[in-house]
Amino acid sequence: MELFAFVLVPRFSLLALSSAVEALRAANVAAGHHLYRWRLVSEHAGAVASSSGLTMDARGLDAAENAGVVALCGGERSHDYAPPNLLRWLRHQAKQGRMMGALSDGSFPAAAAGLFDAVPSTIHWHCLEAYRERHPRLDIRASVFELSASRFSCAGGTSALDLMLTLIQRRHGQQLAATVAETYIHDRIREAGSTQRLSAHFELLRHSRPLASAVRLMEQHVDDPLPIHAIAARLNLSVRQLDRLFRRHLQRAPAAYYRSLRVDRARRLLVQTGLQVETIAAATGFSSSAHLARCFRELHGTSPRRYRQQALATTDDTTERPASV
Repeated sequence: MELFAFVLVPRFSLLALSSAVEALRAANVAAGHHLYRWRLVSEHAGAVASSSGLTMDARGLDAAENAGVVALCGGERSHDYAPPNLLRWLRHQAKQGRMMGALSDGSFPAAAAGLFDAVPSTIHWHCLEAYRERHPRLDIRASVFELSASRFSCAGGTSALDLMLTLIQRRHGQQLAATVAETYIHDRIREAGSTQRLSAHFELLRHSRPLASAVRLMEQHVDDPLPIHAIAARLNLSVRQLDRLFRRHLQRAPAAYYRSLRVDRARRLLVQTGLQVETIAAATGFSSSAHLARCFRELHGTSPRRYRQQALATTDDTTERPASV
């Protein structure tokens, strides 16, 4: 029987945790005997609040010493969670040859412990830019999940179910994995490396392949913006043709759309990291913090610093009185 230890990070994703645990539970039921067992642990034993405010009781890290698999379950604000004691414990577990990884934003502390130094990793798309800023040397992918011989990571949410189904399939066969998937009305087990956000790209493709390609180029060059004429040239279009495509399907000029992409990435970095506004401006292709502030105010009606304060205050307000499960 294989033991999974789920390390709960403060404000962890309850959906990612339950998706993973329920897959293991359903595998036991379908197999007719116990293939898996699991424990919830944390740096400090006791109740740990999830991102929704619901709490789970966790044991101390010593309860995971016999685990074959260790998974860091992260969530909101995991980017700042890297307590030295936990990182030392994770590195020790890695040296023992455990299979280790992360669910959702647990990739932040996992990467800080060096778990992904030699393998690709992923994280939820809303934290992707912050994760890349924090760990520029890692092979970071915008995939549903990544799985190697001894490491794994997933984007969170239902991607944790896909990850667990793939692990079940590798260990106990396709039929058992399919039975577990059917239990949760999960009609398709997504593969490692599948892209997280396909719907928007496919919607653009439905309108125009050149338009989708132009948007993808913009997304790939947020920190070093390409001139609009350079984007048009790469697609063998004139600037006027590109402008017509954007205005027809996105109701904005290419430059305005590009600017909104960069402001949106800056907005996510403001909420997900403690980076200075000047650093965020440079990371999103603005010439100065004043330039970013001007464009940010046009779209959001407030300054970047004020937006950050309001976002953090709103998040804190929702978890002042957590309920328990």
